[in-house]
Amino acid sequence: MNTETTEPRDEDGPISGQRSTIQVLADLADQHPTLPASFTTIHTPGHGSPARLDMQLDTPTGFEQWRTALHIPAGAVTLHYCGTRSWISAETERHGTAIRLSAHGIVLTEQQVTAPRDASETAPAVTA
Repeated sequence: MNTETTEPRDEDGPISGQRSTIQVLADLADQHPTLPASFTTIHTPGHGSPARLDMQLDTPTGFEQWRTALHIPAGAVTLHYCGTRSWISAETERHGTAIRLSAHGIVLTEQQVTAPRDASETAPAVTA
């Protein structure tokens, strides 16, 4: 019989670990006040990596506005598809904070999904 007491590990860390990411988000709001709002998540830093900012836009148009504002090249956009559920994403970094943009609800025909793509138009990785 084991009589040792175990305590749960707190792997999340304190909110202060998200401070720089929160500041990046506040700076983006100040610099681009007219761009569309996003569903925003700040991921908890873990295992020595900093917090990450995810910005999910409702439309491809909103995604493109943010992509342009953050100077992310079009070739860095990845198309993800799984049947009719398609989305696009792109990543960048600002002041040491990783930022991931995405937009869901992209409607593609079978012909569009299977069409060859030039590497300058989209990232080569396509997930199925």
